[in-house]
Amino acid sequence: MQKTLSELAQIVGGKLIGDGNTLIKAITNIETPEKEALTFVTEEKFLGSLAGTTIAAVIVPPSISQFEKPLIQCPNPKLAWARLLWVFHPARAFDGKSSEKAVIHPTAKIGAGVTIESFAVIGENSVIGDRAVVRSGCVIDRNVQIGAETILQPNVMIYENCRVGNRVILHAGTVIGADGFGYVMDAGKYFKVPQLGNVVIEDDVEIGANTTIDRATMGSTIIRRGAKIDNLVQIAHNCDIGEHTVASAQVGISGSCTVGKYVTLAGQVGLGDHCEIGDQAIIGAQAGLPTGKKIPPQSAFLGSPARPLEDMKKQFAAQLRSAETLKVVRDLVKRVEALEQVPGT
Repeated sequence: MQKTLSELAQIVGGKLIGDGNTLIKAITNIETPEKEALTFVTEEKFLGSLAGTTIAAVIVPPSISQFEKPLIQCPNPKLAWARLLWVFHPARAFDGKSSEKAVIHPTAKIGAGVTIESFAVIGENSVIGDRAVVRSGCVIDRNVQIGAETILQPNVMIYENCRVGNRVILHAGTVIGADGFGYVMDAGKYFKVPQLGNVVIEDDVEIGANTTIDRATMGSTIIRRGAKIDNLVQIAHNCDIGEHTVASAQVGISGSCTVGKYVTLAGQVGLGDHCEIGDQAIIGAQAGLPTGKKIPPQSAFLGSPARPLEDMKKQFAAQLRSAETLKVVRDLVKRVEALEQVPGT
C-alpha cells in the first residue's frame, strides 16, 4: 500500500506542512526511521534523532512547524499515528462461516456472518451475535450470550450463564466465569460455597491472554464498558471494574473489590478483598492494598502497603540515604561512648 502525505493528513484531520505529494509506503516508529515511511514525535527534542535519516515525514504536535522533512500537525500525534497504522495494516478479516468440525448445540442461536472455527464448542441455548468470531478451541458453555462483532481468540473458555457485550476482544487462553474462591472451614477441612452468579463483560472491553475472571458467588462480577485488562490478570468473584479502567499484567484483585472509572492499575498491583478505588486513581507498580482499603478519587498510591505517592517519595529518598545515615549514627555512638569514659561526666 502507498498513499500521499496529503491523503494521510486528510484521514487524521491534520495540517500538512511541506510536499503533500510525498509518497508514504509504511508507518514506522522513531527507532526505525525507514525510507518512504511516516513516524511521529510528541516533543521537539525527539526530532533530533530523525535529522539526516531517510524518514519521509513526521507527525508532530501543533507547536512544531519547522523541520527538514514534511510534517503533519495533529493535537495528538500518537493517536494519529495509531489510526494510520490501522490504515496500512487492517484488522484480519474472517470468512463468516461455521466449520463442519465445530460442535454447535441445536438450541444455540448463531447470528449473521458469524465465524466459528474448527474444534470450537457452542453450548445449549447460547447466543452468538452478528459477525462475532469464535476461533479454534474455544468452549462456550450453556446459556452464554456473546455480542455482535466480539472476537474470541483460540482456546477461550466462557462458563455457563455469562454475558459478553459487543466488540469485545478476549485473547487466547482467557477464562471467564470459573468458580470464585469461596470456602468455609468445617471440622478442620474446607466446605465449598456454591458459586451461583455469573460474569458480565460490557461493550468494547479487551482482555489479554491467560487472564481469569471469576463468577460471582451471587449476582455478577462486572467488567464495565471500555475497560482494558492485560495478560495474566486475576479478577475474583463479585468485583466491579469501572469504565475505561486499565489493569496491567499480573494484577491480582481479590473478591468484592470496587474499582472506579479511568483507574490505572500498574503491573503486579495486588488488592485485598473489599477494597474501593475512586475514579481516576493511579496505583503504582507492585503496590499492595490491604483488605478494605479505600483510595480517594484522582489520587496516586505506591508501595506495599500502599501509601500516598508523595509520602512514598519521601520514604524512598530516606532509604537512598540510609547508608549515609547509618554511618552518622555509628559515629555518634562512638563519640558518646568516648565521652562516657571521661571522668566526671
